Amino acid sequence: MKIVVKIGGTLLESSADRQRLVAEIAAQWRSHHQVLVVHGGGKQLTQYLDQAGIASRFVDGLRVTTLEAIDGVLKVFTGSINHQLLAVFHQAEVPAVGLSGIDSGSLVAQKFVGPHGQDWGFVGQITAADPHLWEVLLKERFVPLVASVAVGDDGQIYNINADQAAVACAASLRADSLVFLTDVDGVRDLSGQILPRISVEQIPALLDSGAVSGGMLAKLRAVREAIEHGVGRVCIANGHRPGSLAAALAFTGASIETFMGTIITSAHAPAQRSS
Repeated sequence: MKIVVKIGGTLLESSADRQRLVAEIAAQWRSHHQVLVVHGGGKQLTQYLDQAGIASRFVDGLRVTTLEAIDGVLKVFTGSINHQLLAVFHQAEVPAVGLSGIDSGSLVAQKFVGPHGQDWGFVGQITAADPHLWEVLLKERFVPLVASVAVGDDGQIYNINADQAAVACAASLRADSLVFLTDVDGVRDLSGQILPRISVEQIPALLDSGAVSGGMLAKLRAVREAIEHGVGRVCIANGHRPGSLAAALAFTGASIETFMGTIITSAHAPAQRSS
């Protein structure tokens, strides 16, 4: 099975969390699955910029990324976070390769401008994904570890939303599963109950209902894009819960007794694809 795992930045703050998550990914790799990992690191970037005396500014929930901030993106995403994870993979005896979307032009982007002309600086919108490098590494049993940075055709480096980067990776690889490991227990309805399984066709009504807010809005839009571009299924799970990755991949959506999260598939697709 081909799996893309997106690790939320809040899960990467402590050494203990990094070691536990890498151990869970390593277990899937040792089960002969092909695994690609995507990460960002927004909270860590804010801390870095604060220490450098650079103010963080957000418009509609997105970071305004100046040229100074881009330097921080490279140092934090492709530097400290990526290499901290690589060291833990090495400790776990898993051959991981640190990358970003810039490597081999794997993720190409253009400047993102909002529908009302909002300008976020050097925030990019992915326009193309070339999976060739990742496929070569996966075939040779490496784990690509991709930081959410992309390059434009003009050579400009762009900060990319990590959820969007994960979708682009999963869609271009035609992944069987895309797992978002985050700091929430899944998608909730208006009553606050976790929805164990929804179809991508239900997402527009769910968004219109007002049940979803904040970062989950953008995540569900990303989920819909992933399914529509051929990803077998998507799971949103709480990565702070031990065993969440294995549970997400095994979960059929029939019960939440053994797993806390939400599985999203097409209404015309099975809940679980075999390896």
